[in-house]
Amino acid sequence: MKKEPLDIGTWNVNTTLKAGKMQEIADQIVGSQIQIVAHQEIRWRGYGLLQKDKYSIYYSCNPNITCQAGTGFIIQKSAMNKILGFETIPDRVCKLRIKGRFTI
Repeated sequence: MKKEPLDIGTWNVNTTLKAGKMQEIADQIVGSQIQIVAHQEIRWRGYGLLQKDKYSIYYSCNPNITCQAGTGFIIQKSAMNKILGFETIPDRVCKLRIKGRFTI
């Protein structure tokens, strides 16, 4: 059985605190071939998982201050079964563990 490749990307925006900004970003990602996007400058408070119909967002930010730093991952629903774990480190770094193997 042939396995489909997993497309991964990164995106740095100024902030997702503006009304509708995260939805705009998610709509562009869902309309693309990229299944997992590392996202910088989320700027939300705390950490967690936000689940929507077509995508999910793992995020990690300072738990005490809104509007500073923050990182995360936007994952299309089709790739959620490949996620093994999410770990917050500080408010500027997080780790997503993905099931897969390298091929040449």
